[in-house]
Amino acid sequence: TEKADQGVRFGIRAGLNFAGMTGDFDDKPDSRTAFHVGVIADIPLMQSLYVQTGLYFQSKGCKWEESYEGERYEETCSPMYLQIPVLASYRYNFSESTQLQVNFGPYFAFGVGGKYKIEYDDGYDSEEAETDAFGDDGVLNRFDCGLQVGAGVTFARHFYVGFNYEFGLTDIGNDDFTEVDMKNSNWMISLGYTF
Repeated sequence: TEKADQGVRFGIRAGLNFAGMTGDFDDKPDSRTAFHVGVIADIPLMQSLYVQTGLYFQSKGCKWEESYEGERYEETCSPMYLQIPVLASYRYNFSESTQLQVNFGPYFAFGVGGKYKIEYDDGYDSEEAETDAFGDDGVLNRFDCGLQVGAGVTFARHFYVGFNYEFGLTDIGNDDFTEVDMKNSNWMISLGYTF
């Protein structure tokens, strides 16, 4: 309950996503490696409790791949989002320069781009089709929200490394394209600098 000894701090974050989707699929999709980059704000409530928010540009999605008797079929969904997390962040100081943080809370995302791609190759001919991930002919709805949980360490007072998991709570599948319930899931590895 002690008062925080510093004000609002800002930082930058970037790293890898290991993105996938959950739902009632006949065949579970594979994850795809993607990325995230963003800015954050640490807002102190008290010495050990903060609110962390910010704005991220995130690439997510998944892929399906099948091979049978020389034929290969692959679908890749690679949506891109602008995302705002609103996390409760507990802080524990190991020393004056090293701090542990544990984060939990919701995120809200809006789809801004990306593609849905189908490729087929039977060894003789190959075919390819592509459409936007979002929009009138898109396979996904633009709005997504879910929960994020994770932990990280700040060392030398400025440098950050962290791991997070996001699980979507919103069915993002466009009902005009699919009746399958689709939700984002995403592992994140982040590096950053806090000013």
